[in-house]
Amino acid sequence: MQPENRPDIGLAPVTLPQAWQRDFEARDGSRYRLLISVPDCPAPARGFPCLVLVDGHALFPVAATAARLQAQRPEATGVGPAVVIGIGYPNERPFDAERRQRDLLPVPGGADRFLDMIVDEVLPAVAEIAPLDPARRALAGHSYGGLFVLHTLFTRPGLFESLVAGSPSIWWQDRAILTSEEAFRRGGSGPAGRLLITVGSHEQAPTLAVTPQRAERLAQARMRDNAAEMAERLAASGHVACDFTEFPGENHVSVIPSMLSRSVAFALAGTAQDKAAAA
Repeated sequence: MQPENRPDIGLAPVTLPQAWQRDFEARDGSRYRLLISVPDCPAPARGFPCLVLVDGHALFPVAATAARLQAQRPEATGVGPAVVIGIGYPNERPFDAERRQRDLLPVPGGADRFLDMIVDEVLPAVAEIAPLDPARRALAGHSYGGLFVLHTLFTRPGLFESLVAGSPSIWWQDRAILTSEEAFRRGGSGPAGRLLITVGSHEQAPTLAVTPQRAERLAQARMRDNAAEMAERLAASGHVACDFTEFPGENHVSVIPSMLSRSVAFALAGTAQDKAAAA
């Protein structure tokens, strides 16, 4: 469709290289839209590493582009070819408020059901398109998606080799996630992989003019402090290799591209060396 009130001057839709989409119906009847980026090269013997993104329509375009660009310069980035998977919804809204609350929040029939679907249904479906290395799986999400990533780590440690919790909504339900965190830290589980927690410096104390009510909500949410404090506790626990990154000058929305570029570098670090070793 041409932009409104503009003449037909030969405009054409823009598409992402090496990217496809597929409508997907889960076993419980829930409908999703999968966004999949597959490298245009032969797969390693063990299969491609993969990065799974929730809120796919918001996160996939930037992450897929970042992964493709970083894989162009493996000698500088350490990143080799990888499959990027975005899990979105048929309406294609960047953030579907109703569906993401059902899928991402740790409530009965919520995050655990969605996680089972990712592992038992989505990944096998993508593996029919491109072989995936089960030892090099990564998961990333933002906001409620970041909370989902933390829930995944705390309840199913080792399911993903790398996890990125971007601006996690630790504040949700009076920080109910801290109960799961404590159980994880006190448990005797084996290696749980690597975790990166990120946040924008302006998520807690914005520089832009906001209403007093908005300022109070941000102060109560403690986005920056909650994230930094959790990262410190997890790093000290010895149960997970945990890094923390604060992006200066970024708010809860503007931080997303920075988080995704760092997610690719963090989650897929070493894949170029893996490819060279297998050659």
